[in-house]
Amino acid sequence: MKKNILIRGVDVGVYRSAKAAASLRGITLGEAVNQALSEWVKRVEPLTLEREVEQNLEFIRSSWDDLIKYKGKIVVVAQQKLQGVFEHFEEARRVASRFRVAHTFLVDRKPMEKVIELGPEMEVR
Repeated sequence: MKKNILIRGVDVGVYRSAKAAASLRGITLGEAVNQALSEWVKRVEPLTLEREVEQNLEFIRSSWDDLIKYKGKIVVVAQQKLQGVFEHFEEARRVASRFRVAHTFLVDRKPMEKVIELGPEMEVR
Protein backbone atom coordinates (compact mmCIF):
# COMPACT_ATOMS: atom_id res chain seq x y z
CA MET A 1 0.00 0.00 0.00
CA LYS A 2 1.34 3.41 -0.92
CA LYS A 3 0.58 6.78 0.59
CA ASN A 4 1.43 10.30 -0.50
CA ILE A 5 3.07 12.24 2.33
CA LEU A 6 4.52 15.68 2.97
CA ILE A 7 7.82 15.73 4.82
CA ARG A 8 8.78 19.06 6.36
CA GLY A 9 12.27 20.17 7.25
CA VAL A 10 14.18 18.25 4.56
CA ASP A 11 17.48 19.94 3.69
CA VAL A 12 17.30 21.24 0.10
CA GLY A 13 20.83 20.03 -0.70
CA VAL A 14 20.08 16.53 0.59
CA TYR A 15 16.80 16.47 -1.35
CA ARG A 16 18.54 17.45 -4.62
CA SER A 17 21.33 14.91 -4.11
CA ALA A 18 18.84 12.15 -3.31
CA LYS A 19 16.68 13.01 -6.32
CA ALA A 20 19.73 12.97 -8.61
CA ALA A 21 21.03 9.68 -7.15
CA ALA A 22 17.61 8.06 -7.54
CA SER A 23 17.37 9.27 -11.13
CA LEU A 24 20.81 7.84 -11.95
CA ARG A 25 19.67 4.47 -10.58
CA GLY A 26 16.43 4.59 -12.56
CA ILE A 27 14.13 4.72 -9.54
CA THR A 28 11.77 7.34 -8.22
CA LEU A 29 12.59 9.45 -5.19
CA GLY A 30 9.68 7.71 -3.44
CA GLU A 31 11.31 4.32 -4.03
CA ALA A 32 14.63 5.66 -2.73
CA VAL A 33 12.93 7.03 0.39
CA ASN A 34 11.17 3.67 0.95
CA GLN A 35 14.53 1.87 0.75
CA ALA A 36 16.18 4.36 3.12
CA LEU A 37 13.34 4.17 5.65
CA SER A 38 13.32 0.35 5.51
CA GLU A 39 17.05 0.21 6.22
CA TRP A 40 16.72 2.72 9.04
CA VAL A 41 13.93 0.71 10.68
CA LYS A 42 16.01 -2.48 10.43
CA ARG A 43 18.85 -0.78 12.32
CA VAL A 44 16.64 0.84 14.96
CA GLU A 45 14.26 -2.09 15.64
CA PRO A 46 16.77 -4.40 17.39
CA LEU A 47 17.90 -1.55 19.65
CA THR A 48 14.31 -0.85 20.63
CA LEU A 49 13.68 -4.53 21.42
CA GLU A 50 16.87 -4.75 23.47
CA ARG A 51 15.89 -1.66 25.43
CA GLU A 52 12.41 -3.10 26.15
CA VAL A 53 13.97 -6.37 27.33
CA GLU A 54 16.38 -4.50 29.62
CA GLN A 55 13.61 -2.30 31.03
CA ASN A 56 11.44 -5.33 31.79
CA LEU A 57 14.36 -7.13 33.44
CA GLU A 58 15.04 -4.06 35.56
CA PHE A 59 11.37 -4.00 36.60
CA ILE A 60 11.59 -7.68 37.59
CA ARG A 61 14.77 -7.08 39.61
CA SER A 62 13.40 -4.01 41.39
CA SER A 63 9.95 -5.56 42.02
CA TRP A 64 11.09 -9.03 43.05
CA ASP A 65 9.94 -8.59 46.65
CA ASP A 66 6.42 -7.90 45.34
CA LEU A 67 6.53 -10.66 42.70
CA ILE A 68 7.62 -13.38 45.15
CA LYS A 69 4.17 -13.32 46.75
CA TYR A 70 2.98 -15.04 43.54
CA LYS A 71 5.31 -18.01 44.11
CA GLY A 72 4.12 -21.02 42.11
CA LYS A 73 2.15 -18.83 39.69
CA ILE A 74 3.04 -17.71 36.18
CA VAL A 75 3.45 -13.98 35.66
CA VAL A 76 3.66 -11.79 32.58
CA VAL A 77 5.77 -8.65 32.69
CA ALA A 78 5.60 -6.26 29.73
CA GLN A 79 6.00 -2.52 29.29
CA GLN A 80 7.71 -2.39 32.70
CA LYS A 81 4.54 -3.55 34.48
CA LEU A 82 3.05 -6.72 35.86
CA GLN A 83 0.44 -7.54 33.22
CA GLY A 84 -1.08 -10.58 34.91
CA VAL A 85 -0.77 -13.55 37.24
CA PHE A 86 -1.93 -16.95 35.98
CA GLU A 87 -2.36 -20.56 37.03
CA HIS A 88 -1.64 -21.98 33.56
CA PHE A 89 1.01 -21.16 31.00
CA GLU A 90 -1.48 -21.04 28.11
CA GLU A 91 -3.43 -18.22 29.77
CA ALA A 92 -0.22 -16.31 30.37
CA ARG A 93 0.91 -16.92 26.80
CA ARG A 94 -2.33 -15.43 25.43
CA VAL A 95 -1.76 -12.25 27.41
CA ALA A 96 1.95 -12.12 26.56
CA SER A 97 1.21 -12.42 22.84
CA ARG A 98 -0.45 -8.99 22.93
CA PHE A 99 2.93 -7.36 23.54
CA ARG A 100 5.99 -7.06 21.36
CA VAL A 101 8.25 -7.94 24.29
CA ALA A 102 6.90 -9.87 27.28
CA HIS A 103 8.62 -11.86 30.00
CA THR A 104 6.58 -14.87 31.05
CA PHE A 105 7.89 -17.02 33.87
CA LEU A 106 7.03 -19.17 36.86
CA VAL A 107 7.71 -17.29 40.07
CA ASP A 108 9.99 -19.59 42.01
CA ARG A 109 13.34 -18.08 42.82
CA LYS A 110 14.87 -14.88 41.58
CA PRO A 111 15.49 -15.32 37.83
CA MET A 112 19.00 -15.16 36.49
CA GLU A 113 19.88 -13.36 33.28
CA LYS A 114 18.62 -15.58 30.48
CA VAL A 115 16.93 -15.48 27.11
CA ILE A 116 13.22 -14.93 27.52
CA GLU A 117 10.55 -15.37 24.86
CA LEU A 118 9.77 -12.36 22.68
CA GLY A 119 6.36 -11.48 21.20
CA PRO A 120 4.29 -13.40 18.64
CA GLU A 121 6.29 -12.28 15.60
CA MET A 122 9.21 -14.27 16.99
CA GLU A 123 7.23 -17.51 17.37
CA VAL A 124 7.95 -20.55 15.22
CA ARG A 125 4.83 -21.79 13.50
